[in-house]
Amino acid sequence: MESPTINEHVPQVQADQPVEPVTIPTVPETPNREIKVFNPPANAPPPAEVPESFYKLDANEVGRLYKSQVDNRQKMENAPLRTQKMRTTEEQERMKKYPRTTIRVRLPDGTILQAVFQSKEKVSALYTFIRSTLETPDRQFLLCLPPRTKLVDPDLTLYKANLAPASNVMFVWIEKATGSDTQVLKKEYLDMKQPLASSSASSSSPLASQDPAQQQQPKPTPPVKTSKVPKWLQKGLYKK
Repeated sequence: MESPTINEHVPQVQADQPVEPVTIPTVPETPNREIKVFNPPANAPPPAEVPESFYKLDANEVGRLYKSQVDNRQKMENAPLRTQKMRTTEEQERMKKYPRTTIRVRLPDGTILQAVFQSKEKVSALYTFIRSTLETPDRQFLLCLPPRTKLVDPDLTLYKANLAPASNVMFVWIEKATGSDTQVLKKEYLDMKQPLASSSASSSSPLASQDPAQQQQPKPTPPVKTSKVPKWLQKGLYKK
């Protein structure tokens, strides 16, 4: 009895039979946040004392947030498709002007954490990043845009949240510390601390987040007009 050949065990593929390509799952790239950690400036004023009740969302704020989301959803559903495309195109054109957003987060101990995001990323990405740097990531916190804007909509893009191209954000704990939870950042980020340049120290006030064209430019001083002596008077003055 003849033993089977190797070719008999190999499935034969017809020449005209299509072969499906093998798809290899891609691993998402970790964004380069260009992280910097600064010591608090020596002349920086202490953080303003704000009552804890300010950082808690009351029933009215929760209702307004929910209503705004419902209204936005209804507007998108009821608006003509062409109008929606036009708005999306216009927004994309504006975002091309500021594709990146630099955010500085002032922590409760005065340390400043700086990172870079894509302007199209959402507020949830900002929270996720900051949480990854905390020594106690399970502790609840809130981000605020001075003076009184709470960043509570996770689906809002950084551009729509008025954080582009650069902003200062205030970090506030909304959950009390347990035990000896006094250290804010992980040690690996504390080791990255560097002094804040004097030119940047003034940026404890919000970073320039306006369109340079919109920033107020100093008005040019109008030239001082010198009175000229009329020709007929010159003739009389210099006539000998």
